[in-house]
Amino acid sequence: MSRISHVALSAVVAILLAGTASSAQIAPETGGSAGSGDAATPGRIVNADALLRLGDLYSDSANTNRDLSKAFDYYRQAAEAGSTPARLRVGEMRVLGEGTESDVEAGLAAIEEVASAGDGAALALLGDLYSRPGIHGLSVDLTRAYGYFRRAAAAGNETGILRSGEMLARGQGPEKDSTAGRALVRSLADRGNLHALVSLGDIMSDSNVGPLDIQEAETAYTKAVALGHLDASLRLGDLYGSGRAGKPDFAKAFEFYDKAARAGQQLGKLRVAELTFRGLGTRRDVEGGLSSIKTIAGTGDAEALSLLGDIYSVVTPGLPATDFPAALAYYKQAADAGNIRAALRVGELTAHGLGTARDVEGGRSIVRRIADAGNPVALISLGDLLREPQSGDVDGEGAVAAYKRAADLDDADALVRLGDFYSDGMTEAVDLPKALDYYRQAAARSNVVGAVRAGAMTARGQGTTQDVAAGRAMVRKATESGEGEAHVVMGDLLTRGDGGPPDISAAMREYAEAASLGWTQGLIRLGDLYREGKLLQSNGRRAAGYYRQAAEAGDAYGLLILGSAVSESLLRNAGKPADGVAALRQAETMGLNDAVVPLADAMLYGMGTKRDAKAAVAILERAAASGNIAAARHLISYYRDGRRYGRTTFIKADPKRARQLFAGLSPWLSRGDRLVEEMLFSADASGRGDYQQIAARMHELSAESRQSLIRMMRTTHPNAYIYLAQHQLKQAGFYNGPVNGVLSGTTTRAVNRFCVSKSMRGACRYGPMSSQAGDILSYAF
Repeated sequence: MSRISHVALSAVVAILLAGTASSAQIAPETGGSAGSGDAATPGRIVNADALLRLGDLYSDSANTNRDLSKAFDYYRQAAEAGSTPARLRVGEMRVLGEGTESDVEAGLAAIEEVASAGDGAALALLGDLYSRPGIHGLSVDLTRAYGYFRRAAAAGNETGILRSGEMLARGQGPEKDSTAGRALVRSLADRGNLHALVSLGDIMSDSNVGPLDIQEAETAYTKAVALGHLDASLRLGDLYGSGRAGKPDFAKAFEFYDKAARAGQQLGKLRVAELTFRGLGTRRDVEGGLSSIKTIAGTGDAEALSLLGDIYSVVTPGLPATDFPAALAYYKQAADAGNIRAALRVGELTAHGLGTARDVEGGRSIVRRIADAGNPVALISLGDLLREPQSGDVDGEGAVAAYKRAADLDDADALVRLGDFYSDGMTEAVDLPKALDYYRQAAARSNVVGAVRAGAMTARGQGTTQDVAAGRAMVRKATESGEGEAHVVMGDLLTRGDGGPPDISAAMREYAEAASLGWTQGLIRLGDLYREGKLLQSNGRRAAGYYRQAAEAGDAYGLLILGSAVSESLLRNAGKPADGVAALRQAETMGLNDAVVPLADAMLYGMGTKRDAKAAVAILERAAASGNIAAARHLISYYRDGRRYGRTTFIKADPKRARQLFAGLSPWLSRGDRLVEEMLFSADASGRGDYQQIAARMHELSAESRQSLIRMMRTTHPNAYIYLAQHQLKQAGFYNGPVNGVLSGTTTRAVNRFCVSKSMRGACRYGPMSSQAGDILSYAF
């Protein structure tokens, strides 16, 4: 309804009160006035329908003279005059405490009285109230809500049919039956019900509901658009832009968002501004897009405010470094306007101390309040915060409980998180079979990330018997969804040698496809192929080109890798060491804290900058003091291992100082990272017994941590590196000599046989101590 001026509204009131209809009755002598002569007077003939419409006028959120107290009084009078819809509105407003004092019991009783006669609207209203979170004094009861909706449906009420179908399809209240639930919604959509058409599109394109049928979803949305439902245009934009309909088609998404925007839809305008800002589906205009987003945010739009929070809390192409205080301010405004996701971000930033003083309990409490209301996204966020040592004391059991509750609410992402919990070693020892089971459960719910991770583990034989063909097939199937991560993982399976024979041409196509979908990891992987020289002839210029493309797309890690490699003179014809240092400083200004590590090394060894060991230590100490974990760990390695080149010693080993630093850092490390540091200290002891202990605990680490540890030991503890290689190769049947940490001809031949088994013979041509061989050997773990 359009906004109505006070004068015009008074005229409407007078007209309505003057009217008569078959529902007119004598107003009771005790009937109250709505104010200033607007209402009926005692003994006057009144029109219940007119009073109902007056209540609607004063309760309309688009009315500048909205007055819920007046609305309630008109509804009450209409109810006393015999209007059943008004009786329901009176009951609902009493439950919600709108325009009158809250009285949940009395409000429900009034609605129940109408519902007892089989009134479909009353039954649907009760279902809505018992399924609506946040009503003070009334707990959500989905089972009860579903019962009311089913009774309303049986009475022919379309809301009852729609809501009972949705709840049945999603398993909210009753046991999940996606086929039956979808059929109910479809039966209503086939009659041309706009809301049912949109709902049908939603549940047919939601993998958490059941098998996807994108074609039916598109058809339903398209019909709703043709009937004038603007939200359906937005849904089509989301469908094409998200990749749920296959590879994202941002041009098509932009077309539908623009259609909604031209029709006055605020969210459509926001989506157009965002795609313009990011250059997706239209010409990129960062300044113009951002200006439009800020204009919409200026109206108090929660979605726009939340989007600005996102923009200023991550590295974004064409923008300055992250601005966490600004991001937090935008998130708070969005949260105050009712945006739940923004409220979660406020909690997360508060717990991490980003943009504000670190307040772990305060941040967790914000997230927990939302999670306790049954919000699955909040439950996942809570689980994440409970796992992170940076967010306070780790509570692994609490994290698992939060993830499981979210999974019970049909959130497949929670199953992926459970898989991560048992595979990344952050919180407890790795359990790969358990991790694989959760990934498979997620995949069974059509979750693409779950399918990708289950497929990769199957191809590599992690947590199950290795089946390269089956694993690769799972990941390849997932690439059809347009998910960039699937293409990156597929490329990895085709290049590393641990997930089947390499196919460099196919891998490069996968990485290029990932890059076309906006996944800059694809560009970085292409750069790695030309830098490492394991499968392609090294080409520093090409490697640098891909890293620069990633950086230009907003990925500071592209600059980090480029800067590190150029400063160390590892990329021929790609620039001078000083150019590498400049790239590292640029990565640092983009907000990448990890850049301080290679910068310190450049200072330490005089690579592209003046040699200054004291300055190298100083910048690491400053970064560590500000909470930079990577800097703190690198500083520990300086003192634990010492730093020298040839006969020149840059930093003397100081194990005592290293252990002091580690003791201070330890509470901030995940379990896996802490165990890696402890193993490095054990390796420094240079005793075979220590090597045995390291080998015995390797299974507790994630595959990534084991591989990282092996790579570090190759340069810092070569004997421990050879010992672990001998130990693992012996278990795999490639080595039959003594496990003693001594590099021998027998060891070299075993390493070569292992490389051949992975179809990576060329990677080991420089011997077991080369970086290429070290990478391949790390896959044995």
